[in-house]
Amino acid sequence: MTLGKSVIIFLLLFSVAASTVRALPQRLIIGMDGISYRDVKALQEGVVYTNFWGVVRRHGFGLDEGYFPVSRMVSTFPSTSDVAWTDIFGNRPLPGYQRTYYSTAANSEIAVNGLTSTMEHERQMQWQSESDMVRSMGYIYSVHVYEYEVRDMVNNFWKATGANFYAYVRSSDDAQHMDRDVFTLLCYMDQKLQELRARYRAVEGHDLQILIISDHGHNHAGRGERVQVRPFLEQAGYRVSLSIQQSNDVVLPTSGIEDWIEIHNAPSETERLAEELAHLKGADVITARLEPDRFLVLNSQNERAVIDWDPTNTAFRYSTVNGDPLRYGPVAQTLGREGKLDARGFGTADNWMKATMTNHYPLALQRIVRGLTRVTLNPATILVSLDNHYVHAAALINAGSKLESTGSTHGALDDINSLGIVLSNFTPTHDTSSDRVAGYFGNFPGLRDYRAEENGAEWVNKPEQSRARIKRDAFDWNYKSLPGNQVFLRVWSPDLALAGDDSLHASIEKLSGASADTGPDPVSLQPSVLHEQGYNVRPAISFSGKSSFERIYPCPTNLSLEAFSVYQISGWVENGGRNAARFEFSFNTDKDGQPVAY
Repeated sequence: MTLGKSVIIFLLLFSVAASTVRALPQRLIIGMDGISYRDVKALQEGVVYTNFWGVVRRHGFGLDEGYFPVSRMVSTFPSTSDVAWTDIFGNRPLPGYQRTYYSTAANSEIAVNGLTSTMEHERQMQWQSESDMVRSMGYIYSVHVYEYEVRDMVNNFWKATGANFYAYVRSSDDAQHMDRDVFTLLCYMDQKLQELRARYRAVEGHDLQILIISDHGHNHAGRGERVQVRPFLEQAGYRVSLSIQQSNDVVLPTSGIEDWIEIHNAPSETERLAEELAHLKGADVITARLEPDRFLVLNSQNERAVIDWDPTNTAFRYSTVNGDPLRYGPVAQTLGREGKLDARGFGTADNWMKATMTNHYPLALQRIVRGLTRVTLNPATILVSLDNHYVHAAALINAGSKLESTGSTHGALDDINSLGIVLSNFTPTHDTSSDRVAGYFGNFPGLRDYRAEENGAEWVNKPEQSRARIKRDAFDWNYKSLPGNQVFLRVWSPDLALAGDDSLHASIEKLSGASADTGPDPVSLQPSVLHEQGYNVRPAISFSGKSSFERIYPCPTNLSLEAFSVYQISGWVENGGRNAARFEFSFNTDKDGQPVAY
């Protein structure tokens, strides 16, 4: 045998041995954005419909393939991706419902680029499409991008280790916004998973466990009529602004095309404004927070009810005042007869869930209360759920959408928008909600700990960190040692595991052209540096359960920043004479000139 042949045989044997030693994940968890319960249920049963090409028959994810019947996963309200995925994985709530949001502390609308920004739930995935180009093409070549994502997910699975492999398929949502055939999308995923399972079984000798979860539904209601909320508010005597300076100021964050509206206003105006919005053409249900534990529900027929919340016992009471806007009166009577309401008329969230899972507005009491209090760090004072034949969108986005076929959106309170899925081939699933689903699967262990692999930093404080529902890293416990409402700088990097010095060097620059007082469209302006100040911070705060790859630093005591302004901080940690853990990000300040955490 020649030396060349010996080398080739050796390399082949080595590759086989290496693949045998390296254990593939036992479970694949796929987050499919925007997949509706009604669509997967129809596909499991077999669906016949007509499209441009004629009669089509589809079947997928069937019992014959080993899948259990699909279950409902009731989304947050609003039923949108960022808040729902954050809730599903139990992460600390995001600053807003969408990536253009209003910050109470900064008293400013803040815009974050939706294509270039990455949220916590996305970073936790072992695989997601990270290309900005691919993301943007999802709204142009939706099906092609979707097929690329599915193929790339499968290819990356074969390179993975660990018990669980988490993947996030984003373009399944994009394609439906662009009116693509959801059954074709689902069948393509089913086909690729069948191929994956067959190959996996041949390699591992047993079946691959698959869990598919989605964050919300899609209404497939066709191109909606744009609600004229801005002129409506102005005609009612309100001023749409980027901050709240006077009692008639309202902030109206808008991103994309959606069938819900968030409004931030002076608390003294909430009830009057909610009553006005009941007359907005296209409004279905109007919800508002009147007091810390009391919420108003109105509809377009001027029906009115009140939700009272007992946060200590996570219990709710529904009281009709005029009519029954949620159609929950009969449910309350049934719960009362069954002894599932206490003497005050309050029922637990679990009892309300079981009684309303199949209602037109599923789990509405819990979802309305959480939507106006907990699913974001800056909840709106009013949330409006629109009729499915209407949409809320900025004028330019709405005009641009007419250049392409669009036919579906989501965000509203009703079942069509709200019901995502839980689908498994290894265990029967249960109808559940976004804040409960993790409990059925061990709180989703093995999510990617991106802070151990990437450089980054953020301002944090104790109250906001306490909002993380599922604890995953050392800081989720250590934050309790932080004092009060003070702001701290959290820095992470794999370099820090080797760093011998905790000294932090930072430069803070004031930016122009990005704050709320620069005009109506701060996103389009190019920030420039006005002045710069350097800071040295040492030492990092010591915790008993310290993480090797992150440090927590107190905010410099000599920090002198202007109120309600925008700054950029860049810095590094000293490591044996070289700079490690470099970071840079922009932030806003509050009325006291302190950084707004997160």
